[in-house]
Amino acid sequence: MYKLFIFSILFILSGINTASASVVMTGTRVIFPEQAKEKTVQLRNPDNKAYLLQMQIDDHEEIKEKADSSSSFIITPQIFRMEPNSGQSVRIKYIGDNLPQDRETIFYFSFSQLPLLKKNEQAANQLVLAVTSRVKIFYRPKGIAGAPADAVKALRFSLDGKRIKVSNPTGYHVVVRKASLLVNGREITLADSTLVAPKKETEWTPSASVSRLAGSQLRLVVVNDYGVDNVNTINL
Repeated sequence: MYKLFIFSILFILSGINTASASVVMTGTRVIFPEQAKEKTVQLRNPDNKAYLLQMQIDDHEEIKEKADSSSSFIITPQIFRMEPNSGQSVRIKYIGDNLPQDRETIFYFSFSQLPLLKKNEQAANQLVLAVTSRVKIFYRPKGIAGAPADAVKALRFSLDGKRIKVSNPTGYHVVVRKASLLVNGREITLADSTLVAPKKETEWTPSASVSRLAGSQLRLVVVNDYGVDNVNTINL
């Protein structure tokens, strides 16, 4: 009698290399315009092994155990077998309402993959890795003012004690890969892999003491809708 050991690994897709996951998604995020009503996500299995896939959408930071926990979307198909060297289209349909119309709302789309063992692999103890990959869904109402690419220019920065306060007056999320402050030729790290939510404030803790912002230069590496890094330099 063989034993099967299953462990779970979570990959958060934000433009990083996810080669360890066999089944991969085209793109690193889903932009869901209000007028679209439905989006199609493309998955690809380049491996010579079949996998069992399960989809879910969540509107919280942590993935819940209950599949499709958010009532704002439905996924078709939700559970399916993916053959070796094959592709699969997954439809995400918006069915919710009462979301804010002046800002984006963020959800999380995840897909868990479990390798299917062949008969000749079931004769011995097995260590099976169930990998979960997660990407952000940005639900974007059509009434948001301005353009998403300009949101980084509207950010406001101020010194609050030992921290940098960041204010985002726009209706768009600003995805920051890295934020740093250039002071007298020295680079001070402010944040890595963070999100500045619309119509909200957040605080960054510098890696070294900062006494003033005036006269310094802020360097922001921001991820755009296509998952590409854009470098922005702001004189404070």
